[in-house]
Amino acid sequence: MLRIEHLGIHFGQTDILKDVNLHVGKGELICLTGPSGCGKTTLLRAIMGFVSSYQGSIVVDNVPLSARTIESIRQRIGWMPQGLSLPIEWVSEMVRLPFDLRINKGVHYSEEKLLTYFDQLGLERGVLSKRIHEISGGQCQRILLAITALQEKPLLIIDEPTSALDSASSLRALQFVQQLAREEGRTILVVSHDKQFMEGCDKVMTLQSINN
Repeated sequence: MLRIEHLGIHFGQTDILKDVNLHVGKGELICLTGPSGCGKTTLLRAIMGFVSSYQGSIVVDNVPLSARTIESIRQRIGWMPQGLSLPIEWVSEMVRLPFDLRINKGVHYSEEKLLTYFDQLGLERGVLSKRIHEISGGQCQRILLAITALQEKPLLIIDEPTSALDSASSLRALQFVQQLAREEGRTILVVSHDKQFMEGCDKVMTLQSINN
C-alpha cells in the first residue's frame, strides 16, 4: 500500500531526511518514532504531497507520487495532523468539514457510524453538540481520529494521536486503530512516542536525527 525508497529531503543546506526506505503492506499498523527534529512529520507531509522537492520515490497504492498524481493519492489517504486550528465554533461543524472537501467528493458522512466510533473511543455522544472550546485536547484528538476513520480511506496517516490522552484512553485509541487494520484491512502509519501504543503496532520504525 505504501512504498518509500531512498527518500531524501533537505531545506536549504540542511538535510531533514536521508535515504529513508519504508514498505507498508495492506492491513499493517506501523508506528514511526524517533527523537524530536528527526523528520517524522516531514515524512508524513511528503507522503501527502505537501513537500515539493525531494529525492527518491513515494508510491501509494501502486501510484507513484508526482505533481500529476497528487490529488489521486490524497483521495486514498485519511490524514490526521498533530495540531489543527479551524475557523469554526461547533464540534458538529468540525466533523462535517472533511466531507466538504473536493478530494472527498462522493465520500458518505454517517453520523450513526461516527457515534459508534465515539463509543469505541470512550467519547460521550454529547460532545457532538458542544462548542470546540468546551472540549479537552484529549477529546479533540479522539474526535479527529474518529473523523479520519469515517472517511474510509485505504491508507490512514496519523500524527501523534495519543499525546493528550491518559493511559486508558490511549489503549482505546490503540484498540480502535488495530480494529481498523485487522478487521477492515486499512493500512495505518502512525507517528507516536507512546510506549503502550508502539507495543501494539505490527512494526516500529525509528528515524534517527542526521544533524546531531
